[in-house]
Amino acid sequence: MRKDYETRFQPKGVGVKHDTKPISVMLPQDLDTYVRNKSNRSEWLRRVIAEAVAKEQAEASQEG
Repeated sequence: MRKDYETRFQPKGVGVKHDTKPISVMLPQDLDTYVRNKSNRSEWLRRVIAEAVAKEQAEASQEG
């Protein structure tokens, strides 16, 4: 057994509770390549998704 068994999969305090499933999506090849080449892709994806949600919510509140 590896020495880091108890610590290697510890959450880093970002994201949602551990009892929810991660969201995953299939991307077109060009987008997939771009995202996978990001050095901080998880943080980048969280930021981009949060910005898109905020934009959509702002637009929806202006419409209604």
